[in-house]
Amino acid sequence: MTLEIAVFLSMNGKAKEAIEFYKRNLQAEELLLVTYTDMTQRDPSMELTEENKELISHSVLQIGKTKVMIAEETMEPKEKYQAGNNFSLCIQSADLTEVKRFYQNITSDTRVNVIRPLSANMFSEAYAIVRDPFGVDLQLMYDPRLN
Repeated sequence: MTLEIAVFLSMNGKAKEAIEFYKRNLQAEELLLVTYTDMTQRDPSMELTEENKELISHSVLQIGKTKVMIAEETMEPKEKYQAGNNFSLCIQSADLTEVKRFYQNITSDTRVNVIRPLSANMFSEAYAIVRDPFGVDLQLMYDPRLN
């Protein structure tokens, strides 16, 4: 299978606590954990402070057959955290053409708000964030490891 959708949770500074909670109570397996300090090693332009250096930039847990991604910030960091903007669906595919097609299809709807246009970043050749007409943030990401 080359496509999966993962739930992405923003935890407003409580990502470590949430990760430990899910590991302890749901037998979640930690597949990936990246702090802001780790991110600055990949991208020196990121701002590192005493307050954020140990916070979670990105993590992936496996709970049964489902992946749950957890980080500190919402998809639009300028937005104030509130219940409702603390989750998104991360649509990942090992097929780059499929990711590009999804992006084109979704953004052809004028009601869609593009938060981050489809482009390469430090962890994916193609990554975007959009808010659909129903207020759900969708992350689109190419991930060849899904093959």
